[in-house]
Amino acid sequence: MTRRRLLALTAGAAAGAVLPGGRLPAPRVLAAAEKRGGTLTVGLNTDLVSLDPNDIVFANVPMFFQVYNYLVKYTTTLQARPDLAEFWDVAKDGLSVVFRLRDGVRTHSGGTFGADALIANFRRTKDKATGGGLFSRLADWEAADRLDARTVRFRFAHPHPDYLAQIARWGMVDPAAFATVRNKGGGTGPYRVQEWAPGDHVTFTRFDGYWQQGLPLLDRVVCRVFSDPQALENAFQAGTVDVAHTIVNKDVARLRQAGFEITPAPVPNEYYVLVINTRRPPLDNIKVRQAIQLLVDRAAVVRTVLGGVGRPVVQMVTPASPGYDPKLDAEYGYNAAKAKQILASAGAGRNVRLNFLTSTSTPELPQIAQIIQADLRQAGLDANITIHEPAQYFPPYFAGNFDLSLSFLTLATIDPTDFTISSAFRTDGTNPAWIQVGPPREYVDGLLGLNTTSDMRERWTRLRGVIRYILEQAWAVPVALRLPTYGLGKAVQGFDVDPQMLIQLKGTWLNR
Repeated sequence: MTRRRLLALTAGAAAGAVLPGGRLPAPRVLAAAEKRGGTLTVGLNTDLVSLDPNDIVFANVPMFFQVYNYLVKYTTTLQARPDLAEFWDVAKDGLSVVFRLRDGVRTHSGGTFGADALIANFRRTKDKATGGGLFSRLADWEAADRLDARTVRFRFAHPHPDYLAQIARWGMVDPAAFATVRNKGGGTGPYRVQEWAPGDHVTFTRFDGYWQQGLPLLDRVVCRVFSDPQALENAFQAGTVDVAHTIVNKDVARLRQAGFEITPAPVPNEYYVLVINTRRPPLDNIKVRQAIQLLVDRAAVVRTVLGGVGRPVVQMVTPASPGYDPKLDAEYGYNAAKAKQILASAGAGRNVRLNFLTSTSTPELPQIAQIIQADLRQAGLDANITIHEPAQYFPPYFAGNFDLSLSFLTLATIDPTDFTISSAFRTDGTNPAWIQVGPPREYVDGLLGLNTTSDMRERWTRLRGVIRYILEQAWAVPVALRLPTYGLGKAVQGFDVDPQMLIQLKGTWLNR
């Protein structure tokens, strides 16, 4: 394969972003108004669970761009652009893809990031013990071949039209940091981890060896944890934090009227989801799960908890997705009368006690859980809510120690199938709704079938079939679109968030 062929084949995906000759980008020249240096303070309403990018739970994801690079990144118009991969080429038969890496990328430990490092990351993610939430995404990526010091070919078990979406959250770890990455981090990103004090703060410092010369602009980023959302808003209004991540939706209008800058995420990416443990009675009865799905009053959640920011959702894809079927919204949306009929036919609905788990990952979760609790109570289902800090929430969630769990997951944005990266839609035994046994064979086969055809119309027809199947089985009930909103202090310039809610601070600077 010639370099000309590589460039031609990748032109559609990476037009205008490919560098000739494998060189690094030219050093970034400081714009006239920009200032270098200073410390940015970010207020988070949840603490990190881990510094390992394979642990893609929400609490970790927002800050990963500071420490890690990815093979590709997506623009807010959902176009793939090179990051560590200078360009890429998928084979005509769809069974392999070649990635060419940038030259001269340094790791935080002082090494270089080339083909050997990429293959080491591949093997680590393919290992169930260290693959985390990405393990299932690469499950049928069969092998990684070293073609030269900067070029790797991945081979698939079957064609993968969604291969870029599958790796969009695959952060590259410095192989020298594999053993300690969960607590100390280590990658090729613009900042390196200086200190992580769980429950209090994490501090990132500028990585002077970053491959984009001239970046980052800040000396330091300090992320402070505020378990009380009101305390975070108070700190933001007082100016002791520069960026508030995130503002409670119901407070957005009030703060804007007071003159504060509140900016929304560029692409809706997350939604609240009620996960039902299918392994516990009476929830192992599909009729009980279907009744619960019909009992959730989504409009009430948006109106009373989200202050009108966000909207009710029934499906795990957006209306812009080729997998979206508007008929399903009416069929599986709120209908308490029908739910009670189903429960009666199932002989359930009296003296049922359910363990309802949720967390403080966002301030809205406990309030939404209370609304759902009231919805279920009207049909005789008694749900006892337990609220945890994120670090205490995830272990029982991933162990399947719950009846109901309210969380929020990732919408399908990059590819219409990428909802499967979320825990409740994984295709293996790590799915907390189907813990140990894995989800139904029909579901897994339906997803696999999407990648056996190159006819996109056929692919989307099959996807709509999978989505209908999920709604019929009712193990995860979408509730409402979550629209993250960020409070920005007056000094903050160049703040950026990608379509997957990863904050990008390498071009951020402070005008003070």
